Amino acid sequence: MVKYREILRLTYLGISQENIAFSCGCARSTVQLIQKLAKSKGLEWPLPGEMDDAAIRAVLYPPKETRDDGKFAIDHEWIEREMGKPGVTMTLLWSEYCVKATDHGADPFMYSAFCQRHRKWAQRNRITLHIDRRPAEEMQVDWAGKCPAYCDPDTGEIRKAHVFVACLPYSSMIFAWPYPNMGEESWIDGHIRAFREFGGTTPIVVPDNCKTGVIKNTVEELVVNEQYRLMCEHYGVAVVPARVRRPKDKAAVEMSVGVVERKVIAAMRDRVFIGIAELAAAIDEAVDSINSAPFQKRAGSRREAFLGREKDRLQPLPPTHYEMTVRKTATVQFNYHVSFDKRYYSVPAAYVRREVGIVATRTTVAVICDGERIAMHRRSTSPAGAYVTDPAHMPDSHREWTAWSGDRFRSWAAGKGEAILAVVDGILKSRKVEQQAYRSARALLGLADKHGDALLERACAKALTWTARPSYKTVKTALQKIAAETAPDPDAGAYRRPDDCYDEFDGCDR
Repeated sequence: MVKYREILRLTYLGISQENIAFSCGCARSTVQLIQKLAKSKGLEWPLPGEMDDAAIRAVLYPPKETRDDGKFAIDHEWIEREMGKPGVTMTLLWSEYCVKATDHGADPFMYSAFCQRHRKWAQRNRITLHIDRRPAEEMQVDWAGKCPAYCDPDTGEIRKAHVFVACLPYSSMIFAWPYPNMGEESWIDGHIRAFREFGGTTPIVVPDNCKTGVIKNTVEELVVNEQYRLMCEHYGVAVVPARVRRPKDKAAVEMSVGVVERKVIAAMRDRVFIGIAELAAAIDEAVDSINSAPFQKRAGSRREAFLGREKDRLQPLPPTHYEMTVRKTATVQFNYHVSFDKRYYSVPAAYVRREVGIVATRTTVAVICDGERIAMHRRSTSPAGAYVTDPAHMPDSHREWTAWSGDRFRSWAAGKGEAILAVVDGILKSRKVEQQAYRSARALLGLADKHGDALLERACAKALTWTARPSYKTVKTALQKIAAETAPDPDAGAYRRPDDCYDEFDGCDR
């Protein structure tokens, strides 16, 4: 703050403006302006002892009176109520205000003046309630707004992770864990991991109004997602969601989300994580450091406050952890797979076109038919569209196909001839992904079934003289040329009568 009193005292002593500015740590123009305003207001040294800098400033800069100039009055309390409703904006309220002003035969404020006056009213009238937190009373949960990245180990694709954040408001203890999505299973698993990390539960959980947790939250009715409700019942906690558009109802987790975004997600923005498990380990380590770091404005740390005054008051965990199950029915497709969660799981081929039931947990997928489990798989975390196939479910022809490998084709070719091996090896190396060449290699080796190993060896040797890496089509062309060269003469071995054989019939009809 400007040292108004000191500036006026030094001015009275005849000190230059430059030296006053240096002594009071302000600009020379500021000294000049204060001297001018003091002179216009009749302020002269000595001043009364109780007149401090704030009092002098009030004299030099008196508050301007707001003049409405006959404009239609603004109902600020109405604006506050309406702004709490979904989709309502200041632009909409200003247009409605203008209609009211016209109906009353008065002129409305322009939009900028309308917003400015309401902003000042809100600053004067808005009251913040300080909430005294009790240990182990509630756990607040939310998703972080910023998403860290990780590399999918299966595809090499860079993906975004969504970070679940939970905190205990009394001690400010934080828990965070990344997930590939913000779906129902991720939401519930985040709660379970938080309970396990804290070593107990609180009587109340305060979530946001996301659809995975709360379906409907109005003054008249609260509808909680069924799976979320079952999980909370299992742990003996009650869901008390924050009011819609009232982030201060869960201020503790809002602050914790900010801490995680700044000190964890932003801090690791240049790191590359192979798989979400590696990202989770890094986040867990960073959050552990935050919980152990000392508070800035009070003694101790989050962990010390938690261990000393909160942990022992948590409700004990149940003997078993909640495991979410998802049930659905599906029809086995012609490729003996069923679709679940945008991925495909195999069943024995005999069940094609049968209707089956699917029971899935976070880690497993079971397929049931007529009360009997016919297939069991680990739940896939691969990208959507991935297939999970048990070789035992395949027909024999398909099982033979999946048993193919580059080494097997080379071994097969080596038993037939050196030229055949060279061609097969070239075909396998011709594709970026070796498996893409299996069909061509299989077709080329299959030519031996029709033409024999010896003829195929000759054809491959001939094709290698044309190009260093013959294709199946090239070898087939070579086979056709060899076959044409060695084909028997149609006249060979036939009896041909001499030219004078028919002389005796000259003059006769032949």
